[in-house]
Amino acid sequence: MTRRAAEEILPSSLFRDPDTERVTARTGAYLKIGVIAPALMVADVWLAQQLFPGFDAGAQFISELGGPEAPMPEIFNYGMVIAGIAGLFAGAGFAHALEHAGGRRVVSAFAGLFVALTGLGAIFAGIFHWPDPMHRACGVGLGIQFAPLFAAWALWGKPDYRRLAQFSLGWFFGLLLVFALLTGVWNVRTGYDVGYWQRGHAFLGLLWLAIAAWTLERGWRAAVMSEIETASA
Repeated sequence: MTRRAAEEILPSSLFRDPDTERVTARTGAYLKIGVIAPALMVADVWLAQQLFPGFDAGAQFISELGGPEAPMPEIFNYGMVIAGIAGLFAGAGFAHALEHAGGRRVVSAFAGLFVALTGLGAIFAGIFHWPDPMHRACGVGLGIQFAPLFAAWALWGKPDYRRLAQFSLGWFFGLLLVFALLTGVWNVRTGYDVGYWQRGHAFLGLLWLAIAAWTLERGWRAAVMSEIETASA
């Protein structure tokens, strides 16, 4: 009996590629991690700040929570490394899910890369403590600025993801505006509120990451279930 004849008689699940199943399971798990990673980062900053008496969230940078003046810098540093690793996994999930949803492989890969750079930046922040000159490497985390743009590009024109694409494009311009103000454009920022601007930009980027990961995970799950039902019919 040939394979084709067997496929017509036996359940299609017997002929499903194990590697494909593993990729499918990993992608869904990575997207769920993408929802959790932003919460880990926010919780880590909040806890480290609570354990730093006298810390001025407006005038001081987030990185100082892991510096030598912090009473328990390991809280911030270890937390950033853990959250950063989660961000790397999230980037892989984004790349695969966006390609599956939109069919634009290169654009999806860049979107996933920018998400992963956010995680890498957090890892650098936790390993190279402020004011170590190598701490500047955490600046790669600003890649989150471009993740919404490339996610919108990857999904543009796909009816099932129209709202996420439009939301991501609008969010990109909002992040761009906040980043411009953070860097001193129009002299809105002062030396007494730079910490708030930094937190605002980071929070907005992480919020988009959580929303996009949650939406993609739902779409990914629905698409997989649809394919399974079609194959089993």
